[in-house]
Amino acid sequence: EYMGILNQEKMQAPQKESLTEDQIAQIREIFTLFDKDCDGFVNVSELGIMIRALGMNPADEEVDKLKKEIDPSQKGNFDQNSFISTAAKRGKDPETADEIVDALANISSEGDKAIAIRAERFRYYMTNRGEPISGPEIDELLSEFDLVHEEFINIDELTKILMEKQLNPLHNLY
Repeated sequence: EYMGILNQEKMQAPQKESLTEDQIAQIREIFTLFDKDCDGFVNVSELGIMIRALGMNPADEEVDKLKKEIDPSQKGNFDQNSFISTAAKRGKDPETADEIVDALANISSEGDKAIAIRAERFRYYMTNRGEPISGPEIDELLSEFDLVHEEFINIDELTKILMEKQLNPLHNLY
């Protein structure tokens, strides 16, 4: 099943967002799990794991950037409020077909007005960005749904399949 191949949870370009009480409670719970000595601080090396525990899947480069933001003085740790703020800035998970279409169009060589994306470009992003997916897994997805026509994938067709299968590749596209 492709659910394991393309992580459902994913990322959007960082943006400020208000969090619900439930989201804040979840963030606090994760922080508490990682605050092993109960001193109110967590080692900055744990940030990537913690962000991923929230259902986000940033690339390693983005985690490095978040580490610098959450610990600008390079003390090596951060507090709960900093973690909540970082999680809020991280943005919401894309949920709509329009967001997937926009992301696919943005990575196509045609820009945001694209109606198709080169299969090799899509394959590159999916195998080299975010949480990489193996080439054979991408090939299987593309061939199963007969999505490649003359080396191109129609963005609307691909989005429709991804939405039907509840798959979200956006962590690989940003």
